[in-house]
Amino acid sequence: MGLLTKIDIGFQRFKSAFTSEIPPLYARDNEGNHTYNMHTERFGILGMLGLGQAYTRPSNNLKYYYANTLFLQDCINLYADFGSQVHIMEVDEDGNEVENSEFVSFLNNPNPFQNRTEFIKEMIINCLSQGLVIQWGNFFKNGNIRVNPLLYNLDFNNISTPKVKDKYLMTRKEIGELNFVEHLADSKKRKLHLSELAFFYDTIPKNGFGDDGYDAEGFFSPMSRLSSIMPSINTLLNAQSSMEFMTGNNVNKVLSRKSTGDGLAPLDDEQKDDIESKVNANRKYGMTAGRRRDIIATNEDLSVLDLSRDNRKMQMIEMKNSAKEDVRNCLNIPEDFYGSSTYENKQHSEARFVLSQVKTITDNWLSELQNKGHLYFESRNTRLVGIYDHIPSVAETKNANDNKSFLDKTKALDSALATYGNYKTQTGEKISWEEFVRVSQMNEYLMIQQ
Repeated sequence: MGLLTKIDIGFQRFKSAFTSEIPPLYARDNEGNHTYNMHTERFGILGMLGLGQAYTRPSNNLKYYYANTLFLQDCINLYADFGSQVHIMEVDEDGNEVENSEFVSFLNNPNPFQNRTEFIKEMIINCLSQGLVIQWGNFFKNGNIRVNPLLYNLDFNNISTPKVKDKYLMTRKEIGELNFVEHLADSKKRKLHLSELAFFYDTIPKNGFGDDGYDAEGFFSPMSRLSSIMPSINTLLNAQSSMEFMTGNNVNKVLSRKSTGDGLAPLDDEQKDDIESKVNANRKYGMTAGRRRDIIATNEDLSVLDLSRDNRKMQMIEMKNSAKEDVRNCLNIPEDFYGSSTYENKQHSEARFVLSQVKTITDNWLSELQNKGHLYFESRNTRLVGIYDHIPSVAETKNANDNKSFLDKTKALDSALATYGNYKTQTGEKISWEEFVRVSQMNEYLMIQQ
């Protein structure tokens, strides 16, 4: 490519930056492809010439589906509502809570715009809808949280990520210095280093995976679990749109009179217009009369035509329920949350859901914060933990399990003592309880000290 060609390309790009409209972040393509589609861009003077570091930015936003699909939003909000109730503690090497932890106090007010609850909810919604969480902290470089610490969630669709052509040749320092670009209002941009960002994914990153081989553009893109259920999510959206249309001002019958073989003369035009005007509230076809109606009249020579639909045959509800099951299964939400079940089963399902699915996300978050703030935690030999024992369903389930475990141990000990007595009676041996436990190989269960 010649120099003049590069200058011309740079001029056209410079011109288009001020004349073209900014494309929407969310776009449905005609081929039904709902993965993150990336487009390449360059910044600065060299970028105008088609040179310099190439960045990629997602051109569609999977968060759109969270905002517009009620059932999906309901499922993700379950995660967000439970996750925001986590009790965060800083503990020492023995697991004892550090009183008046500076880091925990900071997390209760991570930035001036959000409290802890709002921040965690936004983080979990980003994680499940977009497939990853990106956070920026001004203390990540030095671990100093005593000087105005700030922590923000960043939206993946506002981030341009660098291409990674060969990850094996990059040193840790080079990886930490990779440049990212955050797009702000009024076409403003903010350059960020990877060392200033905290990443964790809902599943795994693409990390170079591509349908046709290595994909340098989508290296940091997530494998969002929503991509696998896009047909079901669209079924929910389309079914809702169809049902909305059918409950609107649509016409179910058309009424008119025409000549028959019984000698009745057909209506003349003036009579037809009179019927049309009266039945349709003085408006043509009744479509803009501002009144909901089931029948309209027309001045054409037509019989009564029934246009009503048999909604049962359309199976809208069945299709929606099937799609909901796909969404629920994809997000690993127990069926007890939405189906008929006993109180005890719902309680146990909620506890398992919180301690497995929800806790996984908050544990990943706290682990990433600990890694980014390693200077703080290494100097104190502490770590962050998230506890959910205060949630009623978790507390009651834990108590029930502890009680059951106690009863099981009591029954086992009672049976062991009975067996010990029978053994001495039948064999006549003078054997101690400790020796009997050892010989019978029950020491592992009864924990007899040697």
